Amino acid sequence: MDELFQALKQLTLTVKKMIEESISKGTLKPREEEYFRWKVEKFQYTDKGVTESSAHGQYFTKQSWFRTTEKIEESIKQHSGYASALEHLTDVFGKSDKLSLDLEYFIGKLIHQYLYNLKIEEKDIDSLITAFLKDLREEPVKYGAKVELQGVALQLEKIEPSFGMILRQTKIEDIEREFPVYRFFMMPQHLPNPSAILTIEFLGRGSNEIQKRVEQAIAILRLFKVGSVEWTTYRTTSESVTDIEASGATSYRRMGAPLETYLITQEETQKLKKFWRTMSDSIPGSFFWADATGTNYLTIAYKRYSDALLENGLLERRIANAVMGLEALFLKAGETQELPYRLRVRSGKLFSLLGYNPHEITKIINDAYKVRNLFAHGGQLSCKAKKKLGSKYKDVRNLLSSVLDYLRTSIIAMILSNREKDEFIDLVDDSLIDRKQEEQLNGIISQAKEVIR
Repeated sequence: MDELFQALKQLTLTVKKMIEESISKGTLKPREEEYFRWKVEKFQYTDKGVTESSAHGQYFTKQSWFRTTEKIEESIKQHSGYASALEHLTDVFGKSDKLSLDLEYFIGKLIHQYLYNLKIEEKDIDSLITAFLKDLREEPVKYGAKVELQGVALQLEKIEPSFGMILRQTKIEDIEREFPVYRFFMMPQHLPNPSAILTIEFLGRGSNEIQKRVEQAIAILRLFKVGSVEWTTYRTTSESVTDIEASGATSYRRMGAPLETYLITQEETQKLKKFWRTMSDSIPGSFFWADATGTNYLTIAYKRYSDALLENGLLERRIANAVMGLEALFLKAGETQELPYRLRVRSGKLFSLLGYNPHEITKIINDAYKVRNLFAHGGQLSCKAKKKLGSKYKDVRNLLSSVLDYLRTSIIAMILSNREKDEFIDLVDDSLIDRKQEEQLNGIISQAKEVIR
């Protein structure tokens, strides 16, 4: 392996020399490329995220090597040093077309390093060779992403909820990023307005793992408090030489303003860290990954919760989705009678053990269930009914917020109970009349108590 490393090291010196000679002769030179960026004029970050921002678009040119490297790449592939490196690679890893392609990726990355960082140091080249050999041995390398979020804001400048994760406030430079005009599909049509930025870094293999980590983080944040948490843009990074999809790829999602935005206060920092640690080990993969196995009542309830948080439209529909999420958790498949009663009693009992007022719970769920039934049968709240609920809850939206919080809390409690649905419901029913069963249920949800309130 030392001979292979030295062969690759020699190849890097050859590439460096050929690039320097080509630049000196003028056969390799950058072109002027047009770029676009937003130039921020006003910016204010508050408890709701970026609440005031204005900017104007700027087009400008700068030198780019993007379209000029094809000739130098072909020259390098004809050099004896390239053939020698490929021979050493074949001796160690065996002959394959993929190996030749991987070496081409290595050369491409090397050229990029030299052209965009002409003062590159020897340790940087050694790190590149080491990462390349890790790729060939299928060993973990560093992956990451910078994620723009909506639906969550921070009181502190930044929080590290878990190792390799940093959640921070949005800064002006997050908005003033540059886009090459030739990649017109990447250019933002509207001024970016993320309420927070999440950066992720980990050791792994494969670009899919980045997306999984991003989606899992979204699910955890969405369950921490009631908020329409979603990513709008994320850009991936990787030390991998051969996984070209993971280096610099950008994903976009068209979104309007979040329906609900919550604030993580300074006092909640430690709670978030504990919640993240607990949920990252427990949250079902089906919550955030379509190909994951284990879609069940928890996943259905979570999807209803997400729909109520993210899908704009009739308030009645959002309340109905939240109530149907509770039904997925507290009602058994074969039950057809007294459904509102069962839902109120079971949820009231669970929440009494979690430290809530059970009478308040049953009252709110009862009102929400009436809205759910009205919507399910094609109706909407009349002006009189809206006024009555508005008077009762100060705002009808407060009824929605309460039911969403109950659904969120119930999902967490049932995940951490580590019990099947019917077993959990039976225990709740038995705890209504049996002290020992109540104590058992209390013990089962003890972990949930620690992270919910």
